[in-house]
Amino acid sequence: MAFLGVYRAIYDYVPQSEGELTLTEGDLLFVLDNNSDDDWWKAKKKAMSDEEDEPEGLIPNNYIEQVRHYSKPSLAGFR
Repeated sequence: MAFLGVYRAIYDYVPQSEGELTLTEGDLLFVLDNNSDDDWWKAKKKAMSDEEDEPEGLIPNNYIEQVRHYSKPSLAGFR
């Protein structure tokens, strides 16, 4: 599934209902759906390691800000 943008959590958020994501300030998020009629967007949280899951769920769009310059971490130099 393609994402619409890369965002960072600017506040912590504790889910109030099933299907919502827990946010911790600084979390990196890939927005999957940003319906402009709703303040809740569907996103996938970036895992911190390959062993972690990347959970999907709803997030309040006023708890995030767009990351202007995101580049996927490079594996250059690792052998």
